[in-house]
Amino acid sequence: MKLIRYLKKPNKVIANRRKDERRLMAAFIGVVWLLVVILIYFYPKSAPSRGIVQLEGRSFLNNTVRTTLAKYGFSEIQIDSDKSSGLLLAFAIPANKSTDAAIEAIKPLVQQNGCMIRSINRFSQNRGFMVMVDYYNQSIGTLTFLQGENINDYLILKGAPRQKPKLAIVIDDFGYSNSEVIKRYFQVSEKLTLSVIPGHRYSRWAASEGKKSNKEIIVHMPMEPERQEYGMGEDQYMIRQTMRSFEVEQRISAAMVELPEAVGMNNHMGSLATADAEVMGMVIKSLKEKGLFFVDSFTSPRSVAYEVAKVQGLPSACRSVFLDNNKDKSEIQAQFEKAIEVAKRRGSAIAIGHVYLETLEVLEHLIETGKFSGISLCFVSEIVS
Repeated sequence: MKLIRYLKKPNKVIANRRKDERRLMAAFIGVVWLLVVILIYFYPKSAPSRGIVQLEGRSFLNNTVRTTLAKYGFSEIQIDSDKSSGLLLAFAIPANKSTDAAIEAIKPLVQQNGCMIRSINRFSQNRGFMVMVDYYNQSIGTLTFLQGENINDYLILKGAPRQKPKLAIVIDDFGYSNSEVIKRYFQVSEKLTLSVIPGHRYSRWAASEGKKSNKEIIVHMPMEPERQEYGMGEDQYMIRQTMRSFEVEQRISAAMVELPEAVGMNNHMGSLATADAEVMGMVIKSLKEKGLFFVDSFTSPRSVAYEVAKVQGLPSACRSVFLDNNKDKSEIQAQFEKAIEVAKRRGSAIAIGHVYLETLEVLEHLIETGKFSGISLCFVSEIVS
């Protein structure tokens, strides 16, 4: 019996030791995991690239600040962009605001979401002021604010000669039909840019006949919309958010093979695709390699297409006015008049309509009655920069 008790005692000791070892091992593993978590949490994150930061900031200025300023009565005069200065926006100060009041009004509108005002420089004789804007310590643009009577001085401030305002009229959705309405568009006496959707029965015919009629041809490239039901029937050429670069390249190349008359491109739908900087980067890269330009139809306020094009140095522009969201003729005429006014304020504008009979009849009437006499109707290629 003593021998048995003697043998059991060390077994119990060994078992306890093993339990202690397991506890120590579990505690050690727990400490290691805790250290790993702490290290990951506090490890310095790599900073986003300069280009990404500038793109985010310029998109905020273009999409949010512009819209907000318009709501507060600041009328936009011009939008431009270059690599060195970033986004260049000019606004007319409301007639009921002094320069001091305007400065105080715009400060909270600009200084949000990472944007900061670096400096405010006043022009002499209370003509207005210029605001330099940074986004996370990187310069992203300049906002110029002018008193109403000094708006015409803006071209002088930019060092550019005075010119007759330019208006480019782009008519979308050619390719579906060869109707008499389509043929009448070919016969319009003024310069028109016709945007042809690839892949339809009359796409090739429309591009060829339009070119013969001395009209400018661009590709109306299908791009993925937010509401998928709107994207049905355009699958062969649709640029989708999930695509890789070679897929985007294949579709754009196929569109250009079908429509060799095209000198540029704008987006058909695209509220989802144009809001994705990566996808639009692929599109812009392909267009740049082919020597084409891009017009952002701006079907969504979240679109970054224009900014991506500017960052990559592609000649580009942004739609100013939609002509026929409402097909009532009086509404269409009002939108044409708005486009003319925008052209006079900014120096140029782009109006986009569709192959509707109502749009055609209003356009023909405005030409016949000389409503465009104060501006120069031009191809959209004459506006892109």
